[in-house]
Amino acid sequence: MDLQNKVVVITGASSGIGRETALALGREKCRLVLAARRQEKLESVRRQVEEAGGKAVVAPADVSRNSDVEELVKTALVQFGRIDVLINNAGSGLLATLEETTPEQMERIWRTNFLSTFTAIRSVLPVMKKQGSGHIVTVSSIAGRRATPLQAAYCASKFAQAGLMESLRIELRGSRVRCTTIFAGPTDTEFLTALENPGKRSARYHGKVLPAAAVASRIVEALRNPKPEIITQRFGRALLVLNALTPSAVDWMVTRFVKRKLLQEEKNH
Repeated sequence: MDLQNKVVVITGASSGIGRETALALGREKCRLVLAARRQEKLESVRRQVEEAGGKAVVAPADVSRNSDVEELVKTALVQFGRIDVLINNAGSGLLATLEETTPEQMERIWRTNFLSTFTAIRSVLPVMKKQGSGHIVTVSSIAGRRATPLQAAYCASKFAQAGLMESLRIELRGSRVRCTTIFAGPTDTEFLTALENPGKRSARYHGKVLPAAAVASRIVEALRNPKPEIITQRFGRALLVLNALTPSAVDWMVTRFVKRKLLQEEKNH
C-alpha cells in the first residue's frame, strides 16, 4: 500500500503506541483522525503530525461508549470522505485476581478493550467494502494468546479481541479489506501507571521492553505489506510455541515466577 494521503483512524492516539503510530504515519503524509479522551494531548499529537508533513484532525472520544465510536467514524467521513485504515489501539488494564474483580470492573475492561473494537470494525466495514479496499489493525497483546495471573479481565478481553479478528479475517478472505492483529509484548507506555490496581501491587515488566516507536514501525510495515498477525517480541513467539506443545509447563513457569515476585514484595514491605 502506498500510504501517502491514506485516511487513518487511530484510537488511543494521545500516548504510547497510538501516538507513535500517528507520528510515523504523519511522516508518510497520511491524513489522520486522532481519537482519545484527553483532548489536550491529542492536540499536541496533531501539531507534531502536521509538522512531520501529515494532516490530522482531533476527535475526542471515550471508546467505552458505543455512541462515541460511531461518531468517530462519522467524523472521519465528514472530514475526509473515506477511511482507508482503522487502528484499534485504545485499551485499559486491571491488576487483580479473578475473585477480587468486580462485575463493574470487568464490564469497564470489556467495553474499552473489546466492545470498542467490535463497534469500530462494524462501523467501518460498510465504508471499506463500498470503497473496495481497507485495512483493519487491532493492537492486542501476547496476553491475548497466553493468559497470566492477576490479569483475568484484561486477558479475557484480549483473547476475545484476537478471536474477533481471526473470524473477521476469514470472513473477508477474497475481499480487498485486510486484517492485522498485533500481539504486543512489554512496551514502554503509560499502561502500567494507568491500569486499575486496587491491591496496590507492584506493576512492572520483566525482560525486554520495547519502545512504543518500535511497535509503531511494525504497524506501518504491516500497512505497506499486509500480514495477518505480528508478534512484536521474539520471546513471545517462543512462549506461544511452548504453550502449544505443553501448556502445563508454561503454567509451572508462570506460577514460580509469580510466587517469587509476591515473596519479594512481602520482603520489601
